[in-house]
Amino acid sequence: MSLYTFSKTDQLPTNKIITGLRMEKCSNVKLLSEMGSTTEDDVTNRLLNRHVAFVAYVNNQPAAFGWMATQKAKIGELNHEIVLPEGNRYLWNFRTLEAFRGLGIYPALLQYIIQSEIERAERFWIIHAPENKSSLSGIIKAGFQFVGTLFTNEEGIAAIETTALSDDCRSILNYMNIKISESLPASCWNCSSPYLKKRTMKCCCEKAEKECVGKSLLAMASS
Repeated sequence: MSLYTFSKTDQLPTNKIITGLRMEKCSNVKLLSEMGSTTEDDVTNRLLNRHVAFVAYVNNQPAAFGWMATQKAKIGELNHEIVLPEGNRYLWNFRTLEAFRGLGIYPALLQYIIQSEIERAERFWIIHAPENKSSLSGIIKAGFQFVGTLFTNEEGIAAIETTALSDDCRSILNYMNIKISESLPASCWNCSSPYLKKRTMKCCCEKAEKECVGKSLLAMASS
């Protein structure tokens, strides 16, 4: 799992214009529940906890959505709650409906959120699962920079590898209780995190014919 960031001093890249695209904040509980395949109670709780939803429409048809945390957020795969410093935002739970995939809506929606919040926010954060290549492509196209690989360390807490950018952001990462580690990051969260809800018993590193770093018997036994 990788962490990416965008600072208000960074330059937004130019992406293609999508015909008929409209984006806006959304508080329609029923719509968000249907698009996200979750309960209306869950959506209501998110809104009450100061999470903000955004929806993209193509020719007035709901096409994609995403959420922005302004105070706290949970990374379930690491069993870790992020407490955001003032002026920081965490973007999460994005999905493009199948009929609208491949149009470039995801990076456009990310950039729309940044532009909407840039007067109030200094920095934005987002993560992606290593197996989700399309998510990574959208994050990079939107202008986010790689901070480092997140993993569960030997003590069972959230950590991030040492990189130039993670070191530059050390004070913010400390505030979010993400420890910068000198150890090699785990290469496979499937095998390293004991908190993963959906796990395959066959390591994804084996399929890619590479060594699995950070493999945890505790994680595998918890399945």
